Amino acid sequence: MYDEFEDSLEMARALLGGNEGASDLWEANEYVNRALRLRPADADAWMLKCQIMSALEDDPAALSSAEMALRRAPRSAEAHYWRAAVLADMERYADALKAIERAFRYMGKDDEWLLEDLYYEKAAVLDAIGRQDEALATYEAGLKRCPDSQILKAGLEPLRREKNRRMFKVIPGGRP
Repeated sequence: MYDEFEDSLEMARALLGGNEGASDLWEANEYVNRALRLRPADADAWMLKCQIMSALEDDPAALSSAEMALRRAPRSAEAHYWRAAVLADMERYADALKAIERAFRYMGKDDEWLLEDLYYEKAAVLDAIGRQDEALATYEAGLKRCPDSQILKAGLEPLRREKNRRMFKVIPGGRP
């Protein structure tokens, strides 16, 4: 049986994943719009639209799409995550942190795949607003839950190096 909604979403995902350029992203947007015309209440389609608009660097449209997803699925950890990611891109860090905390709160058994990204996003936001010690602790907490995470390890190292640098002070009057 032909399912135009699912086929449209699959094409949009494929184009977003392949992302050979803006033309692919605009075509993905057309497919997701077609899916949304068929099922305007589908939260997953709105999250996909959010991702596409974010990739196109249209943050206001991406945020609107994330919020549409949240209206349809207010307890979706993934929808809160995408809203947080867009808010961080817009440098609305306080709002991004709140959205990340909501995502953590609404995590279910099927959302384990999202943990790594949530920890990374939270740590990156904390680092961006100058809260490096909290960012460091967040990376470390994330690595306890996701010990094989390469993105968490990569984010942690520069903060560790910086913390170590701050610990050492140059003492004036040393030997010539």
